[in-house]
Amino acid sequence: MSKIPGATQPSDGPPPPEVGPAHPTPGERWTKALARTAYSPTSRRKIRRDVDAHVAALVALLKAPDFTAEPAHAIGAWLVAARYTGQRSLQTTVDVLGPALRTHPELLGVPNLADRVVFVLGALAAGYANAVREQIFEEQERVRNSLLLTLGETQQNLHDSEARFRQVFSSSAVGIAILDLAGNLVEANPALAHMLGHQVDAPDEVFAPADLLALRESSHGLLEAMEEDAKSERRFTGPAGDEIWANVVLSVVRDSDEQPKYFVAVMEDVTDERQLWEYLRFQALHDVLTGLPNWQSFLPHLEKVLGKLRSPHTVTLCYLDVDSLALVNDGVGYQAGDRLLTAVAHRLTAVVAGETAMVARAGGDEFVVLIEDSPAAPSISEWAARFDASLAEPVAVDSTRTTAVSAGMGFVRTSASGVDALALVRQAHSTLRRAEAKGKRQWAYYDRDQDDLDRPRLELVATLPGALAAGDVYTEFESVDGVVLAARLRWELQDDTVVAHDEVLRLGDELGHTIPLGNALLEQACARAADPDEHLPVLVRLSPDHSRDPDLTAVVGRALSTTGLEPHRLWLSLSLRGLDNEEGQDNLSVLADLGVKVLLHDLSGSVTELSTVEFGRPHAVALAPVPDSPLARATTTALVPLLRAAGALVIADGTTAEQDDWFRSIGVDLLLPDQPAADEY
Repeated sequence: MSKIPGATQPSDGPPPPEVGPAHPTPGERWTKALARTAYSPTSRRKIRRDVDAHVAALVALLKAPDFTAEPAHAIGAWLVAARYTGQRSLQTTVDVLGPALRTHPELLGVPNLADRVVFVLGALAAGYANAVREQIFEEQERVRNSLLLTLGETQQNLHDSEARFRQVFSSSAVGIAILDLAGNLVEANPALAHMLGHQVDAPDEVFAPADLLALRESSHGLLEAMEEDAKSERRFTGPAGDEIWANVVLSVVRDSDEQPKYFVAVMEDVTDERQLWEYLRFQALHDVLTGLPNWQSFLPHLEKVLGKLRSPHTVTLCYLDVDSLALVNDGVGYQAGDRLLTAVAHRLTAVVAGETAMVARAGGDEFVVLIEDSPAAPSISEWAARFDASLAEPVAVDSTRTTAVSAGMGFVRTSASGVDALALVRQAHSTLRRAEAKGKRQWAYYDRDQDDLDRPRLELVATLPGALAAGDVYTEFESVDGVVLAARLRWELQDDTVVAHDEVLRLGDELGHTIPLGNALLEQACARAADPDEHLPVLVRLSPDHSRDPDLTAVVGRALSTTGLEPHRLWLSLSLRGLDNEEGQDNLSVLADLGVKVLLHDLSGSVTELSTVEFGRPHAVALAPVPDSPLARATTTALVPLLRAAGALVIADGTTAEQDDWFRSIGVDLLLPDQPAADEY
């Protein structure tokens, strides 16, 4: 036996775009953009070096296998240290870095890149906000100390101290409020009145009543806790009801006897930073196109709902996949596809508008809908009908054209408390896969028994690449009636059961891994047949995907050339299910021209397949396993002379000892026994 290496094919994707003089680098764009937002005392050359280093650090961060956004905090803090704290410094940074990182050549192919960029920019904004907050607190502390100093002067210096106090109070860029011990506003400086949108000559109206009450309670709390000051971020209300956010340092001012005399509140407007942070937070938790919650938002919500679920209450989860979005993208354009997805989002949301529900975009053309069922909850079939009817309405994709959409849906409903959120999502998604296997516009309800049957096979699909890398998939060679040497794949599982050749190929086709696997099998089979001690030709059976691979003939040519095997000693069996396109038909004719003995398998007896046999002139045709029914046997009996008339040998595939005599009686030339004989998966 020979092990199959787990090598992967080299990428044939497009090369990254070249960056030339006409395309400024991200560092150049960021440096110029920052210079327009604020003045920095640091030299332009030093800023440029720092900016380039930060861009490189962000790129390394985004493509790291163990991705974390935390290091981006330091870059946000650097902006503040470099004095880039203008009104648009942070927004400009986000505007430049967002598109630059999403299209950076080094980041092509990075999984979930858009989400990673949002997280990194969010961390950068958080670092910026924290640094600004610390800077503000330092400034507030300086102002506070000045106020305390002037208010604490002796009587003989009272006039001078009052003048200094007025200078600090009136000219400070930060807002200052003085409150008496009862918590009433005594005086507010012009900066505070401007920040809150009020007139300075009406101090009683500077704060909204609720805001002043909150300040009063905080002031009394300082005395009760015997603290000198407290820092916080607070929300205030402007005259038009608008939100104003400020960093506040609240301090107790004491007289010469250390008795409380006043409260001083020093405030800095951070509304812009707060709004930007909220925007980035929204972006991190919502899909950019549709505005729906994304996975990062949906999964915690699902966990919360399941955590409080108690029988007999139930929740319904629908996993929905939009049909044929790729056709709209390719036929009308990606903007049309985006409009279609946006329409789907709006319609799903409208269907559940009267329910306690969340609609989220799972990614691509997939959506999830979580419904906390009411006592009169609709049945699953009714939900499916509602979603289907809503999506079937025409959608305008541009000014002149409309389209309609359908979707596959997988539903699961549970009343069990403490259900794992990811397990419930998996159940809904596997149900969706089962629905889509039946065709377009289908839905299915979760079936635990069917899921128990499906999961072992899905586990095999997922673990096949690892098995290839570990050498658990190998090749066996078996003589068939002394006519040909059959090369067969085997996958030995940990429980000592063996996955047979055809099933390994089916698993590989589902995963898109069959072509490198089949290429390695071809090379090993040709090498074995070319051995001087081996006199039989070798039979290699390919999967449907491999049979239509445009590179197949080149791979076969290289294998024959490398091993020195004569072409007629390679019996290469193509799947008729893989000859449904031009590439598959070309492979059939070119391989025959090379002198390879071409066989066909997966014959079901359709007119199209028989036409392929007639014009392809294969060396042999393998019959599919025949069900034990009179009609199936009569059909197979009628096929054999037709195949012989086309000049092909007839092979019976997957036979048992009980079937051998019957197959020989109807004229079959070669019997391929069922395999593996023992412990078959």
